[in-house]
Amino acid sequence: RSQGRGQRGGAIERSDISILPDCYLQHSGQGAYGTVYLSFNNELGVFVAKVMRLEKFDEREWDAAGKLNQPEFQCPFIMRYLRAKALQTEAVILMEYANAKSLDSIVKDKTKNLSNGTYRALSKQILEGMRLIHAAGLIHRDIKAENIMMHSSNGNTKVKIADFRLAKFDVRTKMDITALGIPFNMAPELLLGTSPGNIKVDIWSVGVVLFQLRTHEYPIQAGSILELTKKMESGRIIRPASIQDDQLWNLLTQLLEFDPDRRISAEQALQHPYFTSPQAQAEISPLSRQIAQNDISQHES
Repeated sequence: RSQGRGQRGGAIERSDISILPDCYLQHSGQGAYGTVYLSFNNELGVFVAKVMRLEKFDEREWDAAGKLNQPEFQCPFIMRYLRAKALQTEAVILMEYANAKSLDSIVKDKTKNLSNGTYRALSKQILEGMRLIHAAGLIHRDIKAENIMMHSSNGNTKVKIADFRLAKFDVRTKMDITALGIPFNMAPELLLGTSPGNIKVDIWSVGVVLFQLRTHEYPIQAGSILELTKKMESGRIIRPASIQDDQLWNLLTQLLEFDPDRRISAEQALQHPYFTSPQAQAEISPLSRQIAQNDISQHES
């Protein structure tokens, strides 16, 4: 059907996609849920096209994108979805392009540590994105370093929260455990089944990501789900020696609060002294954002 689909460097014919005229797609990667193409069109510029089998397309992803595209919920730290179309056997989603790697590339590189200003700035961006997602009545449900992309432009680096495939509206119903492998990012109330999941499950997962960005480790380490469950039941996270900032540790303990009713929201986290103190305001500055570009660029090669 398609000329060169699934082949590196191949192009999908425009008759195959039929979403945009004069659209060229260059193979970029293959994932469990489809093929990703780096694409260009005169109207949209550079963007990403995700092509998947129709049965893999979940309308929840597009419903979430539609909600977040409303003016009151648009945010530079959330991946913007542009268009979607279902074909006979496939579906295509067009998304904005993030030109850098995911935060996972930083987490896995133990030889690189973000400066305090860069770490603080990226942390604030993630929480601001989550604030808008939750304000839209959405639960992301799959926040992890791999799903937070980075985009560098004009000397600034921004995060882009992506992959809303598991997103759902907060209807106060019990969530299914859908994680594969050992669910290190999963909130304890989901793993232990102690309460239905709500937006606070995302807050726990953000806490895990921020912990990883600083330490390159998960806050709770385990070799099996059973071991992880037992450690979750203990309700204790040990402070690593690499986190010396008391304000940061206080913020992380509130994000990684085992009781979801006591866990802070993204909006409350943004008001934490770690972001509002004079030192924080001095670090999260245009100069710091330029430094962020230098730090992040080391992970792009």
